[in-house]
Amino acid sequence: MSVPTAPPAPQDTGPTALTVPAVLDDLAARTPSAEAVVGPEGRLTYAELADRTARFASFLTAAGLRRGDRVGILLPNGLRWITAALAAHRAGLTVVPVNTWYRAAELEHVLRGSDVRLVVTDATVFGRDVLAELAGAGLPEVFPATGDYLGALLWPSGTDLPGRAEPVALPGPDPSDLALLLFTSGSTARPKPVPLEHGKLLRNGYEIGRRQHLVPGDRLWIAAPFFFGYGCANALPVALTHGVTLCLEERVDGDRSLAFLARERCTVYYGLAATTRNLLAAPSFGAHDLSALRTGTTGFTAEDKRLVAEELGVRQICSMYGLTEGYGHSTVSDAHDPLDVRLRTSGTVVPTQEIRITAEDGTPLPGGETGEVELRGCVIDHYLGGPELNDGAFRPGGWFRTGDLGLLDEGGRLHVVGRRKEMLKVKGINIAPLEVEELLATHPGVDQAYVVGLPDPAGDEVMAAAVVARGPHPVADDLAAELTAHVRARAAAYKVPSRVVVLSQDQLPLTDTGKVSKRGIRDLLTGGGA
Repeated sequence: MSVPTAPPAPQDTGPTALTVPAVLDDLAARTPSAEAVVGPEGRLTYAELADRTARFASFLTAAGLRRGDRVGILLPNGLRWITAALAAHRAGLTVVPVNTWYRAAELEHVLRGSDVRLVVTDATVFGRDVLAELAGAGLPEVFPATGDYLGALLWPSGTDLPGRAEPVALPGPDPSDLALLLFTSGSTARPKPVPLEHGKLLRNGYEIGRRQHLVPGDRLWIAAPFFFGYGCANALPVALTHGVTLCLEERVDGDRSLAFLARERCTVYYGLAATTRNLLAAPSFGAHDLSALRTGTTGFTAEDKRLVAEELGVRQICSMYGLTEGYGHSTVSDAHDPLDVRLRTSGTVVPTQEIRITAEDGTPLPGGETGEVELRGCVIDHYLGGPELNDGAFRPGGWFRTGDLGLLDEGGRLHVVGRRKEMLKVKGINIAPLEVEELLATHPGVDQAYVVGLPDPAGDEVMAAAVVARGPHPVADDLAAELTAHVRARAAAYKVPSRVVVLSQDQLPLTDTGKVSKRGIRDLLTGGGA
């Protein structure tokens, strides 16, 4: 079943400016004194941000960068990150957000693979020697370097700009020009380069904000790194297209973040499961006034969303489904939907996109049937790089294959079942790991649950679960036994994991982009990653 896009309501036609610098200039003209960004380095109004980005854009152009060139940003969340990105956009450059956790080999893959001509960074980021890592990646030069690669432009914290020039008129980008080149991966692959255009980024961000009922003056809190799509391809365009203040933290830190949320009277919550649990577990939780929090987006399980709505108190939190290739979110619930709808579904498709569910051969399936989720509209039509990256990722007609399994109910709301590649076959029966993970998460002693298939000597798979406990550290064997009984009492016998392992948070293996790695968990449980 394909759910077509609906045109915006006549009184709400979306953003008229479809490039990032044009939207910023419009905000600076209409609301010059409104706060644009609050972060560790201070705060900027829209007028100040427009002026600062204009001066830095002129400097980048004077340094020899030309429209379409790529600039890496390797900085923590804050004023420097936002200013560098928006200045690069103003100069017509493509921003490559760089993961601050990356080491030399990963930096080489991203920076060389994307032909970055300049990296805006600091000598140290989160205590790591950035220049040493760049040298290890074969990029030892510091700006101004000779040659095509101009080196690392150092921007120390606390300084206004790393270089200055008088603002000059610049042609800027077109809506179809690339704004971002993001590197994304699932749990089993190296990061792929995802090209995102200005126009689609802003149109989709606007619709995401509409589902949250954002208004000028709202204050959006996010501590997720801006090198992830949740920040740069979602929170940033959402904020710009709705005149919302970005309230940034470099990382989530329970007590400090709670104090920041209360002090800044943040109204919009952008936090996923780990962030929510960090805040709820902080010793000072309950001592801060978070009553200003109203809406936002979160995911992905019903328990994840319940914690935000009921325990954190964000009553109009929106559920969603999205991926970088789909410009942030592709389905979002309405902030005013009943809570049960927001807990149990991922909402309906945004007006900038279409969604359908297909069988293995690409045949569209009717409502209520489970198959692969496919998208088109504000969605990429290719990955950059070798043709092998695009193999099997697209179908005729512009449909992008997400690799996720789901169904559309009678209201057109998406129910995500899991990843096609993660489906297990135990004793000849197909099992969706997500279903078992959500069941495990209903136990009060479980904070996170991950279900994987392990090889069975008989040639089949056995189902194993890795869980992170909630609260005081339990006796692992006791919790494992409780969870086995918990699932057995609530589901068919074939859905009971054959093995339950209790891990600490720091034992969870991560991908290059910071996601929990299912492949890493399999290796850990089979001894391959020990």
